[in-house]
Amino acid sequence: MSDGFEVLGVDHVNVTAPEELMEETLTWYRDVLGLEQIPKPEGPRPEGAWFKAGPEEIHVSGDPHNPPKTAHFGIVVSDFEAIVERLRASGHHIEQAAAIAGRHRCYTRDPAGNRVEITYFEAD
Repeated sequence: MSDGFEVLGVDHVNVTAPEELMEETLTWYRDVLGLEQIPKPEGPRPEGAWFKAGPEEIHVSGDPHNPPKTAHFGIVVSDFEAIVERLRASGHHIEQAAAIAGRHRCYTRDPAGNRVEITYFEAD
């Protein structure tokens, strides 16, 4: 079903670890899974790391909460305003996201409470 936009794919998966397990978790992704650690842009969370997983990424963030408040997956869309309009029209809450250069993004939650990041990449 399309109303002026389509989901283009999954951008990344974010998993969390408490501070005391952060290094062990990062080592596991890097050394056990063999994922390439890639540069993590400056943002609201300085801890953690990003890894390349094929064409997608796995982001590891620190979060002491259980269940983690920031666990989410991200999808890429072709029209940011159209998806935001649809989410609002259907009564879904939009959470603002900290700015990252070259992206428009926000968060929402599915009916079960899972956090979903909606991302649109600006053209170069």
